[in-house]
Amino acid sequence: MTGEAIERAAAEVAGPGAVTLATIWATVDIERTLADRGVEASELGNDPFLGARVVVPTGADEDPPTAIAEPSTEGRLAATLARHGEGVVGRYVAVADGLDRAAARAGDRRVPVTRIEPGPFGRSMLVLLGPVTGPHLILCEPAVPSTP
Repeated sequence: MTGEAIERAAAEVAGPGAVTLATIWATVDIERTLADRGVEASELGNDPFLGARVVVPTGADEDPPTAIAEPSTEGRLAATLARHGEGVVGRYVAVADGLDRAAARAGDRRVPVTRIEPGPFGRSMLVLLGPVTGPHLILCEPAVPSTP
């Protein structure tokens, strides 16, 4: 599959109304990356699909924000770093109508996805298109609006 075909299939699986929550920046050292950017970060937790610890810089004026990920296992992110080095390696996308609907769309289109797992942005699943070294597309539950 070409990069364009992967993007088209991913958009179809994510569905209408999907929004990028964060781009994923791979690094071998979160603390160094944060120091280089002159920012602090909020810890989001671990991403089971990437095998990574994930943080988001606080006070950064980015839309969408950057999620900085550092390998915590010999998983996908470690493989991505070994192959491509540090940099943007994917994105977290919130689906508007929920992961169950996104998984059904994936099945209809014969696009493989992982099981749903808790991740740094809540319940999520990885779209398995392209090589194990990325780019990585992780679909997340839609954000629940806060009430005033």
